[in-house]
Amino acid sequence: MTLISRLVFFTEKKTQKKSSGRIKTNEISIVIPVKDNQKGIDNYLDNFFTTHTADNFPKEIIIVDNNSAVPTKISNRHLLHGLTVNLLSCKKPGPASARNYGAHHATGQWLLFNDSDCLPTATLLTGYLHADNFSLAYAGNIKALGQDRLSKYYESQEILIPLKTYNDKKELVPQYLITANTLVWTDSFLEVGGFNENIKIAGGEDVDFGLRLSQLGNLSYAFDSIALHNFDGGLKSFYNRFNRYGQGNRIVEHLWQTNMKPKPFRPNRWTIFNGLTARLQYLFLLIGYLRADRQIKKTVHNRVDGLA
Repeated sequence: MTLISRLVFFTEKKTQKKSSGRIKTNEISIVIPVKDNQKGIDNYLDNFFTTHTADNFPKEIIIVDNNSAVPTKISNRHLLHGLTVNLLSCKKPGPASARNYGAHHATGQWLLFNDSDCLPTATLLTGYLHADNFSLAYAGNIKALGQDRLSKYYESQEILIPLKTYNDKKELVPQYLITANTLVWTDSFLEVGGFNENIKIAGGEDVDFGLRLSQLGNLSYAFDSIALHNFDGGLKSFYNRFNRYGQGNRIVEHLWQTNMKPKPFRPNRWTIFNGLTARLQYLFLLIGYLRADRQIKKTVHNRVDGLA
């Protein structure tokens, strides 16, 4: 998810932890939560085995079904490449719980979180190797799969790219993480307790996790690691997405005691279409923000609920 209202703080780290080893593709566990998106999982795996060969395979791919109406399946064609593809079932609702469940069963030193509506490119893994600087986590790059105007709007607005800030060395770094494409050192994931499972929606849970991780050590960008995101669904999907993100703004505001209320903004790339779409985005974010109290009541003041 993305946040339109910039966080108004960047607290000093109490520690300066670093990952203990270099990133290696064969030490990466890919974790993908999914609910009611069999087509997305099929497309992800088809594309993965088209763009990757055995010499740069990860350690494993873990698919976590999170209460799909029709249980997710792994096709036999995806089990013939010599790479472990595990399918798990997490009954506790919410992508935070599903990711925690997958991470708990992962065996790699690094956790790569992708979404089921993403497609890997040939640089998904190698892009992280190029960015390796002993950070605890890396924010990968997301580009739009489609070429329609709405998909290109998502991309030009960097909807799934974390907000940029400067660290004490004046380096441009992500202020948090977005789990459509992000790599996390497993030890640091466990140290901060994973995702807050009290956040049941796909909105705010990754930002909260990234903020907690940023207090432990450094986060970095890995722009060469590219995943393609499917932004199909038209205006209905656009409304649902930003309504959910608006709720996420309010949840993060509640947890971190900062101002996350959406504000009107000018699109990064001005066209009449983008200008109208930006107004709708602001409106949908605001609606979600204002109706988030129900979700807030379900989110305890503790910032994390532990691993499932």
